Amino acid sequence: MFFSLLHSTGDPAQDARSDFTRARRAQLAARLLRRLTGRRGRGQPATLPDSVGQVAGVPRLAVVPLAAIVGTVEPSPQFDERFRPASGHLRMRWEGVALAVRRGTALPPIEVRKRPEGYYVIDGRHRVSVARATGQRDIDAWVT
Repeated sequence: MFFSLLHSTGDPAQDARSDFTRARRAQLAARLLRRLTGRRGRGQPATLPDSVGQVAGVPRLAVVPLAAIVGTVEPSPQFDERFRPASGHLRMRWEGVALAVRRGTALPPIEVRKRPEGYYVIDGRHRVSVARATGQRDIDAWVT
């Protein structure tokens, strides 16, 4: 795992709180920049179109680049398009995941659906958000 030394106090609980604060501030800054520049952004992760049917087959365990995760299967307004927390309501759960990551606790793989344009999260939005905020490049996933 990758953590910047600039963002580590040696106290995992404090570091998890700081991780959330940084991620939340980045989301707020991005939202403000979109408004100031007049750009219309999605404001939340892309959603897999309804026209895409359920995929049959056995999921396989794989390492997925976080940059290849493009959205979610269901609408996720609690995150922005880069999976940064878009609400303070996520704090407790988000910090719990971040604390587990900082302590080296093994988390279950996320679940994603693979499409030509990238991967859509079925389960694991908080884990994706924390992974991106803490500088990880990839994540374990069950891929269908």
